[in-house]
Amino acid sequence: MTTVAQPAGPAAQARRPTPTWVLGTAGVVTMFVVWDLLVRSGAVSRDSLPYPGDTLARLAELLTDPLFLGQVVQTLWAWVISMLVASVVAVPLGLALGYFATLYRPASAVVHAARSVPSSAFLPVAILLFGLGTQMKVSLSVYAVFWPILLNAMYGVRDAEPLMLTAGRSMGWGQRRLLTRIVLPSAAPAIATGLRVASSTALIVVLSAELLGATSGVGTVITTYQEAQRPDYVYAGILIVGILGMLIYYGFHFAERLLVPWGHAQRGEGR
Repeated sequence: MTTVAQPAGPAAQARRPTPTWVLGTAGVVTMFVVWDLLVRSGAVSRDSLPYPGDTLARLAELLTDPLFLGQVVQTLWAWVISMLVASVVAVPLGLALGYFATLYRPASAVVHAARSVPSSAFLPVAILLFGLGTQMKVSLSVYAVFWPILLNAMYGVRDAEPLMLTAGRSMGWGQRRLLTRIVLPSAAPAIATGLRVASSTALIVVLSAELLGATSGVGTVITTYQEAQRPDYVYAGILIVGILGMLIYYGFHFAERLLVPWGHAQRGEGR
């Protein structure tokens, strides 16, 4: 007897989702195509926006220029120090403020008030205190990223499952054991998210400080080319900064998936 193949069900016929890297590549290609069309059509002057091909050629030049790469290192060094200082202070403080209710309530108002002040408002003070070097950039960046890291740590602790804390106390666990066995694992996804968001913010603030008056870093190079009326180099520098930001973001995203896998599982269940 000949077996007639049954038509595939809806689940079998469903198309596989398009990989993220394909969508990302398509978005980048579309951006360059639109960019090229804007310049060729005359909608934007070449003095303001060069052809993407010229910009990519300048990008390749900058990536092989030791002096420019040295400025990239200066920017990344300020970023690394900012993230380390902010994390070392904000994470333990956020855990303490979130865990102890007597500290959480009065601290919340202060934290929300302080984080509403943009770091750029302290630029004149930072220049007076630290000059135009790395310390000025780091101080502004630490202030900017301290608050999201602190708040995510606080909220992560507050979101710990009350029943699990009650069960731990009923078994005679002390504060240290409750913190390491229940509170920290529960707060880890929120802390990781705060660090990932802060990593992008830190780069933005460091670059902004360089554009506004620092003596070293990628931002100073971009400013120099802008004053020399070389938009092709300016946009090449901007693209390099964008690439750095993308690498930082996906680096933290990969580390988050590797070190805190249960956080992604929880978000997946919530969808």
